[in-house]
Amino acid sequence: MGRIGGVAMSRQICICWFVLLAASLLNAQDAQPVADLIPNRATANPSVRFLERLRRAEAGDASAQMSVATAYQTGIEVARDDAEAAKWCLQATQNGLAEAQNCVGFLYEHGVGVPQDYGEAMRWFSLAADQKLAAAQYNLAHMYQNGEGAAIDYARAAEFYAAAAAQGFARARNSLGLAYLLGTGVPKDVAKAFVLFRLAAEQGEPSAQNNLGTMYFQGSGTRRDFSEALKWFSQAASHGIVEAIFSVGYMYENGNGVLKDPRKAAELYRTAAERGSVVAQLELAHLYKDGKGVRRDDSAAAAWILRAAELGSPTAENAIGYLYYQGRGVRRDYRQAAEWFLLAANQNYAAAQSNMGVLCQSGLGVPLNYGEAYKWFRLAAQGGNAESNRALKDLAQIMTKTQFRDGENRVSEWVSHHANPIMAAQKPEAELHGNVSTVQP
Repeated sequence: MGRIGGVAMSRQICICWFVLLAASLLNAQDAQPVADLIPNRATANPSVRFLERLRRAEAGDASAQMSVATAYQTGIEVARDDAEAAKWCLQATQNGLAEAQNCVGFLYEHGVGVPQDYGEAMRWFSLAADQKLAAAQYNLAHMYQNGEGAAIDYARAAEFYAAAAAQGFARARNSLGLAYLLGTGVPKDVAKAFVLFRLAAEQGEPSAQNNLGTMYFQGSGTRRDFSEALKWFSQAASHGIVEAIFSVGYMYENGNGVLKDPRKAAELYRTAAERGSVVAQLELAHLYKDGKGVRRDDSAAAAWILRAAELGSPTAENAIGYLYYQGRGVRRDYRQAAEWFLLAANQNYAAAQSNMGVLCQSGLGVPLNYGEAYKWFRLAAQGGNAESNRALKDLAQIMTKTQFRDGENRVSEWVSHHANPIMAAQKPEAELHGNVSTVQP
C-alpha cells in the first residue's frame, strides 16, 4: 500500500513559488487619478469650487465638464452619482475631447452609470487612442489582451502598449515588459522586459517595481543581485503590493541580500497572509510548524493552511488533508482528510491523488474500493508521483480482472471530465495578475 504524503512536499513547492513569480508578474492595478481636486473630501453638499466648475460645464466648457464628471464619479466635493458622471463625460465628448472619450470608454467597460458594453467601450477607447492619448492606448490594449469587445489579439495589445509606452506611460511600459517576458504578441525578449520594467519602476509604478525585483532576484535579463531585488521589492511592498511583501519576507527568512531574520520574515508573511496571499499563508504555517521566528504551534500552522485551502489552493487542500489524516494541529478525522484530498486531487494535484489512492485502498474516510484506488494511483503516476507507481504494482497483485477494468474505466471517465489536466503543482499559487485594469481619467 502507498503512504500518505503531505508536509514535506508542501514545503518544497512553497519555496519554488518564489521562483515562479516571474510567471505572475503584475500588471497595473485600477487607478482613478483625479486632477485639480482636493482628495478625501467626499460630501453631500457641493463645494463652492464645484459649483463654479458646474456653471462653466453648463456653459459648454469641455474641461469643466470632465472635472464635474470626475467629481460625481469619485464623490469628492459632491455626492457620488454615477449617472451624472456618465452624463457629463458624454457631454464633454461632443467637443472631441480625448480624455472624455477615454472616460466614456471606462464607464462602458465597467458599467458605471451606463449599461456595461465592451463593444461601446472599445469604440470610445479607439476614438481617444486615435488622438494619441496614452491612457486610451493602454486601455485599448487591455481590451485586446482580454478579449473584451473583440477577439483576443496579443499582437494588437502589444502594439497599443508600445504606443503608450513610447509616450512614457509607466503602466504601459510595465505591461509591454510582461509581453516581452512571456512572448505574448511580441517575440520573447527578457532583456527588453528588464529595461521596460526598470523604466516603469523608476517612474514609481509599484507593479513594475515588484517585477524588477523579481528579475534581479532570478538574474533574469540582468545579473542576479539580491541587494537590488530587496530594494525594489521593498519599494513595491511600501505601496501595498502583496507579492512584494511576501518576497521581502522570503529574503529575510533565507538571508538573501540581508541578514537572516526569521522574526521579521514571520511579520511580513503575516501581513501578506492577512491580505489573502496563499503562499504567505503556507509559508507562515511552516514557520509555526518549525517554531522559526514564532513560537512553535501546530494549531496555528493548521489554521493558516486551512485559510489557504479555503481559497482553493490544491497544495493547501492536500496539506490540510494530511494534517487531518495525522491529527496534527487538528483532531484526527479521516473523512475530513478525504474531503480535502479529493478537492486537490480533482485539480490534478498528484500528491493528493496518491493520498486518495491510499484512503480508497484502505477504506479510511471513504468506502474501500480497489477500482477507485487504482484510478487515483494511476492519475498520480501519470503526474510524476513515483510513490504511486510502486503502489500500482502492489495493488495490481490483489485486484481481480473485473476490478482492474473498473479502475481503467474510472480513469477514462475522470480524464474525460478534466479535458486539460495540467499539474497544479506546476502552476504558481499566487494568482496571475493578467487582467490589466483600465486607467480612468
